[in-house]
Amino acid sequence: MERESLRSRNARRARTRTRGAVMVEYALLLVAVGIPAIAGLSAGGLATYNTYVRARNSMLLPIP
Repeated sequence: MERESLRSRNARRARTRTRGAVMVEYALLLVAVGIPAIAGLSAGGLATYNTYVRARNSMLLPIP
């Protein structure tokens, strides 16, 4: 009984360590991909907005 309990505890600890390592790896991956993606969307969003404003202003002109 004692031996089974010890194995069970060791297995639980190993799973917990593995889960923790996976969570850290996932967080680093999100940061590594997320920061450049946000920067790209911000830069692209500004260009898209400027194009939208120009198109809207040209459509609202009374004389084309």
